[in-house]
Amino acid sequence: MSDDWTLVLSRILPTQVSNLDDLIDGGAGPVPRGMLLAPVSGAAPSAELWHRALDGPSHIGIRVTRALDAPDRAAARLAGMAIERSVVPVILSRVDFCGLERFGLRIERLPEDPEAAGAAEEELRKFWDLAIIIDGEEIGLLG
Repeated sequence: MSDDWTLVLSRILPTQVSNLDDLIDGGAGPVPRGMLLAPVSGAAPSAELWHRALDGPSHIGIRVTRALDAPDRAAARLAGMAIERSVVPVILSRVDFCGLERFGLRIERLPEDPEAAGAAEEELRKFWDLAIIIDGEEIGLLG
């Protein structure tokens, strides 16, 4: 697993690359993707479908409610944590682009509506078996 995180660390740069589409199209910003709707489903599937081995890595959720000021430093801390503690971060983002996408981290996009986001976050907590969910603003406290 640490080889995967070494690749993440190798992609972390404090400068952001230029998007060629922006240079050609005159710098138009990204188009919002619109409302995210969760599928309506019936009964929950059997818990056995989500069973995982006990010797696998632990997952933690990182809640992002606004674009991060220093995504490169946050990605470096998360990759270091993953290597040292065998903990896989899952980013729970309520914004279209939180800044961590370019580093290859797992991003789960949540709806902007607080009630719908809470329900989606709870579903993802169960799916990923998240040990804890911390606020993205607290990533700096991890190191």
